[in-house]
Amino acid sequence: MSNLPDWRDRMLRAVWWHGEQLPEEVRTWMAELYGERGEISESEFCDSWTARTFSMARSAFETVTRSAEQDTGKATTGDDYDYISYTRDPDQGPVGVVRIKSAEVSTPDAAEVLCAVAEGVQEFVMSHHRVTWPVCGEHGRGLHVDYVHETPVWTCTGGSTDGHVVRAIDPAVQA
Repeated sequence: MSNLPDWRDRMLRAVWWHGEQLPEEVRTWMAELYGERGEISESEFCDSWTARTFSMARSAFETVTRSAEQDTGKATTGDDYDYISYTRDPDQGPVGVVRIKSAEVSTPDAAEVLCAVAEGVQEFVMSHHRVTWPVCGEHGRGLHVDYVHETPVWTCTGGSTDGHVVRAIDPAVQA
């Protein structure tokens, strides 16, 4: 039986995580998973990783589409709209991928998932409704996804500085 760091290293290799810094949230989740279930197999770990990512994406999708619909008055969900998919293709890798238009994510990190979902919903609103969303009230420009202190935010490149944060992507979070 190995210890948590050894198990975590093996599991990260199993999900093809190579040399990138692991977000603290994912490290904590892995430690909790190890504490609850012990040394689960690589396939069980990949299943847990994928399930967590998909669950986060569904939650982020609800948050972002609600915000887009409130801001634009345009529908972003419903029977006519199919632009988010959850796939797991063993030929593409050991874990599943969430695709929202051309954005995709396969890491169970809430900030990364929220950013990918926001970019995908933004792309959908712009391509389907021909509406720029979201827009900076001060400069009238479309906003971009970014991070400030690990918080996913909408930023504007307008103004005399290098831009500014307009708001958090999740309206429940203060940026």
